[in-house]
Parts: sequence; structure tokens; C-alpha cells
Amino acid sequence: MDSTGASGNLQKGAKTRASILDAAERLFSHRGYDGTSLRDLAGEADVRLGALHYHFGAKDQVLAAAIDRRLGTLHDEIEASFAAARAGNRLSDVQDCVRAFIMPFLVINADRSHPLHHFVVMTSHLMSSYRVPEVEPAIRRLSAITQIFITALCDIRADVDTDRLLTGTYLIEAALIFMMQDPGFLDDLSEHHHSAEHLDRIADASLAFFSAGLSALIDR
Repeated sequence: MDSTGASGNLQKGAKTRASILDAAERLFSHRGYDGTSLRDLAGEADVRLGALHYHFGAKDQVLAAAIDRRLGTLHDEIEASFAAARAGNRLSDVQDCVRAFIMPFLVINADRSHPLHHFVVMTSHLMSSYRVPEVEPAIRRLSAITQIFITALCDIRADVDTDRLLTGTYLIEAALIFMMQDPGFLDDLSEHHHSAEHLDRIADASLAFFSAGLSALIDR
């Protein structure tokens, strides 16, 4: 096979993999992990089942690849939010940290054309199944996102009780997961207008709730 043919096969293979992972994001978002079969994924991606087996082998490997594909991008989005807050001297208290953490998720969830939209919805659904043995290894890697939030809080509150901080973070994430996995939640809160103004209003309400609860825990 000449170099042109080899290059064409590589491109075709990359396109097939991308189609399967796109399908995984959509289906795992709507049906969950257990509710999605390999045949479902192949049909959604418009590829043969044999092609899916060739590229990934099993469903848990599809999930792992789907997590790996965009996790770095989400990590960068959250890091950028905290970096912008620091640069603007807006990272001095608990409220600032909570805002820097939750705002990117609200923006991503509200914008259905955002490259991370399906990924965030998918991972939110999967978090509800984190004890499923096939799901747990992939989901565990999402802890890197949580660590950004915890590190920022520890930087401004060096004396914070770690156990209470982890409890508060878990409760915030539990609420945020529900907000992200329900496609109608932001529509209802924003009256179907995902403008910056409406998102800020939603963020302010969430911010007040999350910050007060977290502060109550770590200030005890």
C-alpha cells in the first residue's frame, strides 16, 4: 500500500472513532450507560458493529475513550475560569471560588452547540452510576476537575477543615450534577432565554445557595 492509501485509511479510521465517540456522548447522555448497547452505539454512529469492536472492543472502552477525549478540554475551561478570577482580583472568598467553578458548567449546559455540551451532560448522568464497576474507573478521572476547586479554596482558606470541605464540595457537585443532567432545568429557570443576563441570574441564585451552605460547614 502506498503512502496515499495508508494516509486515507488512517483518516477513515480516525473519522470512524470520532463518530463512535460522538454517538457515545449523545446516547450515554440520554439513556445512561446501562441503557445503551454496543448495537445502539453502532447504529447511532452509522457504522458496522464489527467496526466498533475493531476500534474499541467493549462498551467500557468506548466510555473510557469518550472521557479521555474531552476531559483535558473541560479541565482547561475550569482552570481558565479560576485564572480569569485571579487576574481580576475576584478570587478572595468562598463565593468567588464557587462562582469560578459553577459558571463554566452553566454556560456549557446552556449552549447546545458548545463542544463540551454533550460531554458535560454525559458525565453528569454517569456520576449517578459511579459505583457500577465498568463506569467507576472512567468516572474517577473526573476528580481532577474537583481538585481545581478544592485547591483554590485551600489557597484562600489555609486553615479549612479538609473533611468539612470535602463534604461541602460533594454536596455542591451533587446539586450541580442534577442541574447538568436535566436538559429542561436551565430552560425553566431562564425562561428559555440563555442570555448572559439570565445565566448571571441563575448563577447568582445558585451561588448564594452553594456558598452559604459551604461557608456554614467550613466556618463551624
